[in-house]
Amino acid sequence: MEISGETDPREILGPIAHIYRSHLAYMVKELEAYGVGSGQFEFLLILYHKDGVSQETLAKILKVSKAKSARAIQSLEKEGYVYRQRDESDLRAYRVYLTEKGKEMRDIILEKLISFMDILLSDFTLEEREIFRLLLHKAAIRFFDPEFEHPTDTPMN
Repeated sequence: MEISGETDPREILGPIAHIYRSHLAYMVKELEAYGVGSGQFEFLLILYHKDGVSQETLAKILKVSKAKSARAIQSLEKEGYVYRQRDESDLRAYRVYLTEKGKEMRDIILEKLISFMDILLSDFTLEEREIFRLLLHKAAIRFFDPEFEHPTDTPMN
């Protein structure tokens, strides 16, 4: 479908949104037994790359509000996956660190992510998987920068 000679945005953005929602629903179901709720695993994924990130940085990276970030971190703290510590250079801020239990969740989360990816790409050839990966990275690269904000962007709830 085309609109004014251009690709209809729904042809690309619709499937991306559907994959994202399906991914979240899958992860919620798979991680429910571990007390990790919707979107919380994403905070753990960031901490696996860089432990001790500030709450504000986590919110920026994940493009969520500070309030949503605080709620997710509180839930993860309550379940024993993370702990918060005052930032020595800015006493108003907190840094978030993985507990041993949080570190142990890494392999479980990775296993669930691989399972979802296997479902998503099950009808792809190896060559199609690689092309898909490269095109996704090309499309998303500017959004990986936590400082990137479109002029009309507002943080998500």
